[in-house]
Amino acid sequence: MNAWGMMLARVAAVIGLYFAWFFTVTTLFFDYVYPRSTWFEQNTVTVIILNDLVGLPLMLLAWRFIFKENLFKAAKFRVMSGKSVAIALWIGLGAGLFTVAFSRLPAIASDKYQFRELFDYLNRAEWYVFLVFLILGNIYKETLFRGILMNEFRRVLPVWAAIVIQGVLYGALFFLGDIPLSLYGFLGAVIFALLYVWFKSIWAPIAAQVACQGSQYLLWHYGPKTTDVTVMSACMAVAAVMIAVGIFLAVKHRSSISAPLSPKAVKPA
Repeated sequence: MNAWGMMLARVAAVIGLYFAWFFTVTTLFFDYVYPRSTWFEQNTVTVIILNDLVGLPLMLLAWRFIFKENLFKAAKFRVMSGKSVAIALWIGLGAGLFTVAFSRLPAIASDKYQFRELFDYLNRAEWYVFLVFLILGNIYKETLFRGILMNEFRRVLPVWAAIVIQGVLYGALFFLGDIPLSLYGFLGAVIFALLYVWFKSIWAPIAAQVACQGSQYLLWHYGPKTTDVTVMSACMAVAAVMIAVGIFLAVKHRSSISAPLSPKAVKPA
């Protein structure tokens, strides 16, 4: 099988497994688990946790028995330096602050868009449930999209094209056709993919995602409740500066990271 055929086969396997289990666990959860207790009304992210608990092992088994590879090795679970971790966390914090401020703008918080509904769905969970979702969910999500899909695209495409395609898939698969949310997901996926490419470890986007969603949760529960446009715009400006500074530091720091990111079949940046 040529490089394109292998790439398409792996991508089809990943997406097929993802949706097959996702729709199964969603149906089982809402038909048989959700009605049993009002606790699940607040902690609906339990269904995502259940999805990830089985989804990640499924991917591991698929890679082991179908493609004869170690998924963790292929996804590059490599130790990062303290500076790399700090930069990734900083960018994630900036992204979290920007997202919260943006979602509270009156126009965005209106019924015309689903941003507020999305963040309420995620952030209303009890802290211990959210913590499991935060850690497990981001390990699975980053392994799936950056560690597998993007690397597969890089086997046959330039890195910029691989980043764009995985971003489009990320937005489409998570938000199922909602254009504003898909665009939001695409932009985040591009930033996290760049961290993966620059720092050559899947822990970089995982750290950024944890910081982003963790700060969203804290601000959602304990931050100021104002929706003043001036205040929110100022917060977005500060967050944008944080992200820009983080990206500048990441680009500057990447030259000190010499370990190759991709297998020999992957095209260089």
